[in-house]
Parts: sequence; structure tokens; C-alpha cells
Amino acid sequence: MNMFLALSLSTLIVISDVGGAVLLGTNVPANSANTSHQQINCIMQQTQQPYKLLPMPWRRAKQEVKMGRIDGYFTAIPNDEMNDHATLSAPLFLENWYWFWHPRHSGPDRGKVRYGAILGSHQADWFNSQHYKLEVEVSDIAQLVQLLAIGRIDAVLADLEEFTHTASRLKLPADQFEQRFFRYVPLGVYFSQLRLQQKPGFMRHFNAAVHLCASAPFALAQSEQQQILTLLLGSVQQLARDRTLLDAVQQQNRATLTLAHIRQQDALWQQELQQGQNKSDLAHQLLQTKASAQLRQWQDSYNGLVTEVILMDNQGANVAISEITTDYWQGDETPFLSVFGQQSDYFIDVVEYDQSTRRFQVKLSIPLVDAQRRHIGALSIGVDVERALSAN
Repeated sequence: MNMFLALSLSTLIVISDVGGAVLLGTNVPANSANTSHQQINCIMQQTQQPYKLLPMPWRRAKQEVKMGRIDGYFTAIPNDEMNDHATLSAPLFLENWYWFWHPRHSGPDRGKVRYGAILGSHQADWFNSQHYKLEVEVSDIAQLVQLLAIGRIDAVLADLEEFTHTASRLKLPADQFEQRFFRYVPLGVYFSQLRLQQKPGFMRHFNAAVHLCASAPFALAQSEQQQILTLLLGSVQQLARDRTLLDAVQQQNRATLTLAHIRQQDALWQQELQQGQNKSDLAHQLLQTKASAQLRQWQDSYNGLVTEVILMDNQGANVAISEITTDYWQGDETPFLSVFGQQSDYFIDVVEYDQSTRRFQVKLSIPLVDAQRRHIGALSIGVDVERALSAN
């Protein structure tokens, strides 16, 4: 994704006119070939919602939503003070916030620290909401990096990709700055509660269209992938050698289930979940097996760091699960396709965002092999990526 656009965007304001259209306000010129404009246009077409663009500062928009005079604002970071007035949509962008500081300083949270930010940025808004005093506010990221390099400020919060790209462009050595992961930040649209009450189902359709119109997946940086591998890969590989799991996979493989049967089970699995069954459905039955209990015990040992574990056969069908999954068949999904029958020893997927829990997850997958090193299935775990990157 284009992180510069995510950082440089101000806000869209959403207002409904007499004809049923929504007015979208932004500080980006309405005639610009902007990725955000393309994405909003795609979402509104998918939801068959007429709209128009309207210039308006986003800080004013927040207050206007509270007063009930407009329907929402964009792009918005999660903000506790807005929860009584509005609901945040699924993220249109993700920002990967890191602390950066010069080695001459002890860190961003020790001693007297001079902070800097880009004027009007989400980081500046966060600093203000947390009552941090900003030493300087500048117009762009290059100025911010240069001020940090010369010692005019001590620490900044910035998107990892944008900061490292800017430092490289300015020919500043990578080891000139210390860095530490802080948090992921979802940027979406805050829609007013009044608007959502007037249009039941609007948010659900909007969020579905967000995923359809997503510009690019959000991948971990190489350094972040390595941190997760160092933390978990050895343990996952050891789990994949567990005799109980291997026996369960080989037993299901010997059943030679047809793909048609697997897809039928998959459809029934999803249907039962939608109906809210919790006693006799396929998912509940699978949770009761010995292999699933093994996965659940392993997951629990990580105290929230691991969010789910899925054991799959040679077609990607569930053999065992630690938590109820949305699908029975994983064979058409990246975690299975990227490791089964492939030369890779592991695969780390892109970051996913759970809207209900506001939790970010990545999936680490490895092939399951028999004594002859032949692939017989796959093992995939969900990782709470913020916990993983914060672990030291």
C-alpha cells in the first residue's frame, strides 16, 4: 500500500443531502488522481451509494459529528472520545507506527524528551490526545527526519516504511537511529450513530466493500518477519512433529475424501455457523477431538500471543482446530497453498485486522511431513502481531 497517501490524507466528511447522496469532504483536490479517491469511488459504487466531494478540515469534522451536523469523518484513527458519537469502519489503510530516536538519547519514554511530528498528521493528533508536548510540528517527513538527525528533537512517531524510505533518500545511515515497534493503527471512516440508525445495514455493506476495494495487502517488513520467526518458528516446527497430530492427518488422508465432499462439508460448516448452532455442528464436533485438544493446550501456553491453530490434511481440509474457524476447507487459501507441495519451509501471510476485537493477526504456516519428508498436510497458526513485535 502507499503509506505516503495514508499519512498525507486529511479527512473526508460524510453528509447526506436531500437526494440521498453522501457528501465526502477532503483536503485533497477533488480532481486529483488519488488512490483514496479511487477507493472511495469503488466503495460507493459497490454499495450503490451516490456521493459528492466537499472540502472541509477534518478537525472541524470531529466536532461536527459530535454535534450531529454531519455524518462522519475520514481518515480516522481509533479515538475513545468518539465512541459515544460514532462507529469506526473497517480500515481503509493501516499505518505501522514505530518510535525512532537518536542513540545519543536514552529513548522516547525516558527523561526529558523533545518530540516532533508532522503538522496535521495522525501522529500529531495522537500526541495531542495523550497530552504530549510537541517541540516542533513540520510540514513533511523529510524535515522531521533531518531534525532528528541533527539533534533538534529527540524522538518521533512515524510509519516504519515511510521513515526508513525517507532516511535512505536523505542518505542517512540506518544505524544512526534506534527504533522500537509501538502499534498498528487502522485508518477508517467514523460514521455517526445517527446516520447508522437511519440506514440499518449500511456499515455492514460499507465494510464488505472496503475489503473488495482494498488497494494492496499490508505485509510485514523483513525485520518484523524475522522477529516472529525467531519467536515462534522452532516451537511450531516441534508441534508439527507431534505424533498425535501426524496420526490424525494420516488417518484423514487415508479416507481419500473427494473435493466435492469437502466442499459440501465446507458449505454445511458455514451454514451451521451462520445459524448459530453450538451443540451438534461440525465445528463443535471437531473441537472435541484429541488432536484439537492438543492444539488448544499448545495455544494456551502462549497466553494470547497465538490466536488460533489449524491442522490441515493434504487437500486443505480441517483435521484439528484450537478455535472455531470460519471455513472447513482451507485448500484455496494462501496459508495452505504457499507451503503444501512447495519448497518453502514456512510462509508468513499479510496482516489481517479483526474489527470486533481490534486485533491485528498474521498467519505463520509450515508443511506437515512424514518420515520420508513427503508433504502430508499443513499447520497454520495465527499470531497477535502487536504482541509479537513488542516482545523483547
